[in-house]
Amino acid sequence: MSSKGKTKQREIERFLMKVAETAENTMREYWQERETENRIYATEYVTRRGLIPQP
Repeated sequence: MSSKGKTKQREIERFLMKVAETAENTMREYWQERETENRIYATEYVTRRGLIPQP
């Protein structure tokens, strides 16, 4: 493989690594937000049902 071909391959590999990293970070943020939403919903539900005494 020529030097130009190796350089192009490295550029593609770097690009794909950035894509993978961005996707991983995006999924992590999504699951964190989803977990927070589920906790809020559960708290509201339990409070509404009177299962947690209010001070």
